[in-house]
Amino acid sequence: MFQKTLRKSLWLGVALTLLCPTVWSKVPVIQEPPVTVSVHNDAGIPLAVLLQAESEASRLFRPSGLELRWLNCSPPQLFKQNPSECATADFPRHLQLRVARHSLNLNEFAMGIAYLSADGTGCYADLFYDRAQLIHETSPSHVSVATILGHGIAHELGHLLLGTNSHAPAGIMRARWQPADLASASQGRLLFSTLESQEMRNKLSAWLAQERKGGSGAVSD
Repeated sequence: MFQKTLRKSLWLGVALTLLCPTVWSKVPVIQEPPVTVSVHNDAGIPLAVLLQAESEASRLFRPSGLELRWLNCSPPQLFKQNPSECATADFPRHLQLRVARHSLNLNEFAMGIAYLSADGTGCYADLFYDRAQLIHETSPSHVSVATILGHGIAHELGHLLLGTNSHAPAGIMRARWQPADLASASQGRLLFSTLESQEMRNKLSAWLAQERKGGSGAVSD
């Protein structure tokens, strides 16, 4: 019995060894330095919710081969960050995210906005906490506020990293999420597409390569 079990175990080990490179090859290896995001919590989101949202956004970017570094800059009495680093805006290495209670001039359905220049680049995005809470309260899938915020953060940062006209007919970059999208978000399946992931990696690599050579380096929802 032991010999049969051992043979089965050895066969399973060989099978997994042959299978794993195929599976792992689908997940890009993170080679570039992380993208730093300065977070300004003007909405007074509870710390636990904010940290969970940041963790969720990081998870959403990781299959795309991108890693995020969070710099929580407010309230200053809680986070002792370097003020100059918190204020740094350097596309695409250092982005700025402000979480406000609500928008002053966008429609009621907008959960965020990314500010892009004429060349399609930008460092600044806003996210609206009240809208995320409303989606949480009215969603049939009962998706948590932290999950909604995490997906909203990933969506707006996606605009900054993808550039102009980056809305998609499906997935996390869809302009307005439907109930089915929220259900997917609650299950961790509302993601960037393969094409979007490749485009973000290509843009990040191109800008960093240009910087190494000495070069220089608004969408609403």
